[in-house]
Amino acid sequence: MHENEHYFTVKPNNKALQQYIAYYYFNASNTEGFVKSYIFYPHYRNAITVYKQSKISFSGSKSRVTPCAKQSFEIIYTGIHLTARSGIIQAPFDKIGIVFQPLGLNHFLSQPLSTVVTETPKVNFNYFGKDFEQVLTQVYSTNSTHEKTKLLDTFFSSKITHFQDELFLKAVDLLFKTELNIQEVSNTLGINRKTLLRLFQKHLNCSPKEFSTLIKFRKAIDIYQKYKPALTDLAYQNDYYDQADFIKHFKKVTGFNPKAFFGNLSHLGTEDTFWTILNS
Repeated sequence: MHENEHYFTVKPNNKALQQYIAYYYFNASNTEGFVKSYIFYPHYRNAITVYKQSKISFSGSKSRVTPCAKQSFEIIYTGIHLTARSGIIQAPFDKIGIVFQPLGLNHFLSQPLSTVVTETPKVNFNYFGKDFEQVLTQVYSTNSTHEKTKLLDTFFSSKITHFQDELFLKAVDLLFKTELNIQEVSNTLGINRKTLLRLFQKHLNCSPKEFSTLIKFRKAIDIYQKYKPALTDLAYQNDYYDQADFIKHFKKVTGFNPKAFFGNLSHLGTEDTFWTILNS
């Protein structure tokens, strides 16, 4: 991390909340003129990002964040995306992220995700309304990470609705915990593939195949970061058909071959946030 900014992650203090929210992150810089360019990569987790006194604009797969004193909060929803996105952020900035567990956000919604939001990224994500903005004002008013976390915990604990589509919960669980393909998951659940597809589109705005592919991709990153295996071994450990399939998939998702991708990856914080920093 560049000396002109700080970035740190923290899990919710509320243990019950940890099953829905993976972590919060806090990223800020007060250095005038500091600009950071980066690439971030697909994940099966979705997130809400808050910018204080900044304005964000999107163009295709690119985003730009610039200071804007008139803007109190810019709240962005980022859902599942299948290829890398790039960003440029200019200081001063003060950014908070709420990164949800798979299906975590759904436990705070009274409607299916596909009803609440149909695009990603989504600017002006105001589902939680004025209550959320009031809490954010309090969060930004303290320098204590513990207090920030406590405030966010209290807010989200009060918004839990409990997602109750048990069939879909089981489908997601099977994709994480078994090596079943999509047809086998359908068979195990006793439903056809079209029904499974509709469930994924309803609750995650993606297909089961896309979700499964992201699990495989992030699993490969986690294994490499922990054990640094040879890339050939990494391909086979993650059920890629062969080395060529592994390389093809990584180029499609990240824009780099696996060697270049892992060679330029930066770990932010203490959770599973991995970016490529282009310049800062």
